[in-house]
Amino acid sequence: MKTKTFAFGVLFIGGAAIAQADTFIVNNTADDGSANTLRWAIMQSNAHPGGNTIQIVPNATPFRIKLNSLLLPIVGPATVTATGSGVVIDGGNFIDGNNQASCPGETGGFGPNVRSLQKPGLAVVDSGNVEISNIEITNFCIGVLLLRSHDNHVHHNTIHHTSGAAGVLVTGDDGTAAGGSTTGLSTRNLIEFNTIYETGDGMECTRGTSFSTYQFNTMFEFRDRPNVPYSQGIECAGGGNDNNIIQFNAFKGYSDGLQMNTASNLTILGNTIAGTTYAITTSGANVLIKNNVIRANRMGVGASGNTSHVTITQNTIFDNGRPLLSVAGSAGGTTNPNSPALLGIDFGVNGVTPNDPAASCADGFPDCAPPQNFPVLASTSVWTTTSVVLNGTLASRPNQTFTIEFFGNHGLNTAGFAEGEVYLGSVQASTNSTGNATFSLLIAGSDPLKDGSTTAYFTTTATNASGSTSEFSAGLQLSKAAAVPAD
Repeated sequence: MKTKTFAFGVLFIGGAAIAQADTFIVNNTADDGSANTLRWAIMQSNAHPGGNTIQIVPNATPFRIKLNSLLLPIVGPATVTATGSGVVIDGGNFIDGNNQASCPGETGGFGPNVRSLQKPGLAVVDSGNVEISNIEITNFCIGVLLLRSHDNHVHHNTIHHTSGAAGVLVTGDDGTAAGGSTTGLSTRNLIEFNTIYETGDGMECTRGTSFSTYQFNTMFEFRDRPNVPYSQGIECAGGGNDNNIIQFNAFKGYSDGLQMNTASNLTILGNTIAGTTYAITTSGANVLIKNNVIRANRMGVGASGNTSHVTITQNTIFDNGRPLLSVAGSAGGTTNPNSPALLGIDFGVNGVTPNDPAASCADGFPDCAPPQNFPVLASTSVWTTTSVVLNGTLASRPNQTFTIEFFGNHGLNTAGFAEGEVYLGSVQASTNSTGNATFSLLIAGSDPLKDGSTTAYFTTTATNASGSTSEFSAGLQLSKAAAVPAD
């Protein structure tokens, strides 16, 4: 059966010529540039860009396209997609996806933790409006590269066994030797519903990437490749990364689930992060970390010690404090078995940061510098057969209002610290002229953990008006009082 490909047509409307989009069918796994190969289809589409579709139609499963050299970057607007399942783009003829030595950096070094734009499976460079979907990509340095490109949609792909920069690299890298950031070029990209594993870094948003969304992706490392260090699930680095959203993803096995260096005005929402050395680290400002499940890591959320405006709210954080270490070359987490970073929330990533007392502050008021002081739960708190009442105090800046959040835990974490397993609610507390406040939360009912538990550890955090959240308070253990028998 002969496959029909459509020649490029031109419509004339009102005297203007409008190019008519075309569809190029790929049903040949060869990589010689002949008709109906992927290389041929990209060349044809790039020659007359304007909304073309490259449709990979497999005539066998798997339908493995083994490349002999890199493909041209895709010029948008265009769509590259596969019909059905089993379509694989494989660079194994000239790249070893299990050996970082195959993947050099731009100015030296190699592997996932040096600056690199090298050897992608599919790429969009200085273009935009490209959709890539339903393809398996393996044995490259980068699975998909979006370089100084905008409004792209990468979804429902499987990317694995890469040994360079990342599974999906979104970057505004200016291409100079210094690797500067650009503004407004790497923007409005949507990366969603992909499965990414054994890639060193799962994804990156670097050097000026803005207004982009990473959502509903599943990313993991098995931590068993000796020639490629596991690294970050998503890394934002290189400056100028702004207004990105990372939501509803799952991360497991990385050095950092999320390493948000220099990423500001950032939303981290509804993700699940487990089995990493550090779940989230951040050094940017105006960061919202909300409704995430952060469990079974060495450390939960860590922000640099002088970071402000990092709001950590309504998360489920528990069972951290595990002795999970990164390996040399991971550029994240820690390789130090004696590191005290074993908390659910750790500002400075150095263990518990004591509160600033008034005596240590030049103006005589407590809490003189970031991070925000944490509250203290009082021994007057009580758990009865009808309710839980949690009382406490906060020493912080005078004449300000704070949000106090409350959490219940089945137990302490592996390292002996209380965290925030079950969110119980919040109250507002206002400090007086000396910087001190009292607060109380009434939780109706006798089962705050909703599973019949009769003993629990309770903790709190404080968030100030500028959006900076404290570490967890020390845990207060309470047990439900026995019912008094009726006379």
